[in-house]
Amino acid sequence: MNLLARPLSKPGPLVSSSDSRQLVSGYVLLKPGKDVGEHETGGGEELLVLIEGTADVSLGGKAETVRAPAVVLVPARTSHNVKNRSKVPLKYVYVYVIAMDRS
Repeated sequence: MNLLARPLSKPGPLVSSSDSRQLVSGYVLLKPGKDVGEHETGGGEELLVLIEGTADVSLGGKAETVRAPAVVLVPARTSHNVKNRSKVPLKYVYVYVIAMDRS
């Protein structure tokens, strides 16, 4: 097994489905006032790790302000969005756990 280590030097994928069977991850740099767009997690859970900035995180239509450093758990099958409420870029990492068949 080889060590997978990637720097947080620029936004983009960190871990892809070709790297791992159970998760994908990426580094996001969101400009002030911008959002990622409403989307759903599907069958897996997602963890947002806020590194720098302040975000409005909406889960199922209800928004709350979260200041970095912090983590946010997005449950499976939950519609969500992240909007930068800072005057500086919002920096965060998402880790999405792919739903595994439990049969």
